Parts: sequence; structure tokens; C-alpha cells
Amino acid sequence: MRQIYVSTAHRVRGFAKGIGLLDVAERSKNRKVFWLRSLLSIYDSADMAKLDVPWWAFSAIDFVEARIKERKGRLRVFEYGSGASTIWLARRCTEVITVEHDIGFTEVMRPLFSKYPNIRLEIHPPEVPTRLKFSGSRRKGYTNYSFDRYVESIDAHSGNFDMIIIDGRSRIHCLEKAKDRLDENGFIIFDNSDRIEYREAINTSHLDEHIMRGLTPALPFPGQTSILYKSKK
Repeated sequence: MRQIYVSTAHRVRGFAKGIGLLDVAERSKNRKVFWLRSLLSIYDSADMAKLDVPWWAFSAIDFVEARIKERKGRLRVFEYGSGASTIWLARRCTEVITVEHDIGFTEVMRPLFSKYPNIRLEIHPPEVPTRLKFSGSRRKGYTNYSFDRYVESIDAHSGNFDMIIIDGRSRIHCLEKAKDRLDENGFIIFDNSDRIEYREAINTSHLDEHIMRGLTPALPFPGQTSILYKSKK
């Protein structure tokens, strides 16, 4: 069903482009019109990058954009899970280290990433069997694989980060790593935080959570993205 929906959306995009509607929607300042346009970019990171929008709830995008402007773009970012967000961040932040597990996907995105010298792309495909026996994934097709190197990749970089994105594989274990690598005023973007399998890890992380839920680029239903940060209590 999902494949049918995605292919239909992409066909509609081609038709809309042919009659000029795509350009009109992309230039619109109306968020709902822009959101409708983004629905035609479902599972197409290159097209999402063209729209200059990450795949987070719009309210989370607004939050992050405001924080970036406050700091005049001087943010060091680590990202689990590459995509349109990588380019969006690179256009606004000083440094973006992004980690991806899918070799095929990185070959699609690499030409786009190469235009931004502040992007550092690392590829850590899953392994079998696991070494540490903790960093697996519930994603279909990956349940018997280890993402140890993917999760641990942040350890290769010294210093803390102003922003860490968790939007890829083995998110629970990425969170365990990420929370100890935040700058004092840093924060984590945890996407799809409404999924049941993530709630316990978030609730027991000892981080404060600001839930952003609502209209989300490319999604025909409300999405949820959480901002996690060190407690000020």
C-alpha cells in the first residue's frame, strides 16, 4: 500500500510540474500550500532538499531555525540518519557530521552533499553478528543486524555538539550515546518520538522533552518530533 501511495504521489508531481502548478506551490508563502507540495516528495530526499526542508514536524523546524538564528549559525551538528535535513542544516550551520547506514542511499545523496564543504559524511553499514549485543534495529530486514559501529561513530569525534539529530537506525542506543555528548546549551532532535518503542528510552533519559506535533513535510498525517535537552532543574 505504501509503495502504491509513494509512486502515485511522484506521478502526480510529474503532472503538476508539466502544467506549472509545482512552481506556484514552491513559491507560496502559505504553509498549507507548501505542505501540499511537499506531499509529492514523499520518500524523495533529493526533492525534499530542493524544497529546503527537513522531514520533521514544522513546529520543530521553526524551533531549530530560531535557535540557529540566535547563535548566528555557529553550531556544531552530529546527525544519525542522512537526508534532506543534512543539506538544510549545512546551509545554516558551521559543521555537520552525518552518519548513514545505507550505502545505496548515500550514493544518491553524495553528489548533493559534495556541494557543501561543511558536510562530513560517514557510512557505517550494519554488521552480523553484533559485537556489543545492544545496538540492533526493529526495522524490517535489519532485525538480525548490528549497528554498533553506526551508534559508536560519535566516539571518533572529540568535543561536544550543539545539536544532535536522531533520525536513523537503532535510535534508542543512539540516544544513550548522544545525551552524554551535548554541549551545556545543546539539544537533541528526536524524530518520530511518538512511536511506542521509543517512549521508554526518552522518558528515562533524564532529559527534558519538548514535544512538537502537527503538520509535517511529506506526511499526509500529523508527525511528532521531540526536542530533548539537559534539565535546568
